[in-house]
Amino acid sequence: MKLLKAQSQNPKKITLEISKLQYIKSMTPLPALLMGEELLNPIEVMKHHLSQKPRLGAGGVPYEEKEYSVWRGSQRVQAAIRLGYTHIEGVVINE
Repeated sequence: MKLLKAQSQNPKKITLEISKLQYIKSMTPLPALLMGEELLNPIEVMKHHLSQKPRLGAGGVPYEEKEYSVWRGSQRVQAAIRLGYTHIEGVVINE
């Protein structure tokens, strides 16, 4: 596990596995992180209730639900991926 830690001392921070996050994949990575700056604030995520029934997406393709979606911080997630991190710190905003 390679964790991108936020400098903020928010007591509600949790560790999130990046591969289990829904985020905007078309966002460009945050340039400051790519240039070596530290992550100042954790990403903000919304927690979802997963369906017990399998769901289908467009064309009948099975839909993979994710427990968390990024509300604020998709650029930070993209930068973390590019830098080789597997986990990132975040805060759940809807609990």
